[in-house]
Amino acid sequence: MARPVTASHLTPLLLFLLVLAGCTGCGSIPIAEEDVFMPKPSITPATFSMDGVTLDERTIVSTTAEPDSVVLDAWWLRPDNTDATVLFFGGQGFYLVQSSGYVKTFAELPTRALMWDYRGYGKSEGAPTVAHLKQDALTVYEYVTGELGVDAERLVVHGHSLGTFMATYLANERPVGGVVLENPATNVEAWEKALLPWYLRLFVGFDFADSLRQEDNRARIASIEVPLLIVGGSDDGITPSEMAETLYDDARTSSKELVIVEGGGHNELYASDAMRTAYRSLLADVQNSVHE
Repeated sequence: MARPVTASHLTPLLLFLLVLAGCTGCGSIPIAEEDVFMPKPSITPATFSMDGVTLDERTIVSTTAEPDSVVLDAWWLRPDNTDATVLFFGGQGFYLVQSSGYVKTFAELPTRALMWDYRGYGKSEGAPTVAHLKQDALTVYEYVTGELGVDAERLVVHGHSLGTFMATYLANERPVGGVVLENPATNVEAWEKALLPWYLRLFVGFDFADSLRQEDNRARIASIEVPLLIVGGSDDGITPSEMAETLYDDARTSSKELVIVEGGGHNELYASDAMRTAYRSLLADVQNSVHE
């Protein structure tokens, strides 16, 4: 069943398109103050403070087909007394300095976590392209399993929104111990239809590059054989929870769990008890499978 679209669900681009479409009709979209102001608490390793947890900055050099390599900015979170490790891939708007919610969540689970800014984001050099981000994902993985000494069988790759494409790509290319997909999209074609209702597609549309249209979580998830957690929000207007349900049905791993957070939107599902409980269960499954 289609959900009503509210201003809080919309990206700036989609909101602009809706306004253009509305100019030809008699409708209007109410925009409240909370839809305009979107504060996000900032954090840095220097300002971070939590007993028994260390957060420090790392630099990772990624070499591509370009003449010059680029330096990626990363943070390495280390709670005491845990062997679990997460490699995190953020969404389109993710920046390390605005990651306080994830930092706190990973510390409290607890799990070590390597979080990084995509090239062109924050202090990371370069400009993002699909091909370069895939290469960066492999480079960061090699850093975690090499420089940081993390056993690949203990490593969980976690993607949020756009980052779910990176997580499933990496899980298909390299050994991992588990996968978490938070607010996932199925593929770009379905995502386009979800962003634009049928009546708007009569007036506007997206012309996605071929490199983006090739990204398909449905195709990749069928090859994942490790423990899998998929989390969606019932009120997510960006990547509707039906996409999470579809991916859960497509997954063939014998160890999979689907969590739909009631009332949850496109962000901050990590704060829900349901997701944290399922996350702890997945981490335990990954650790136990190593000892079997």
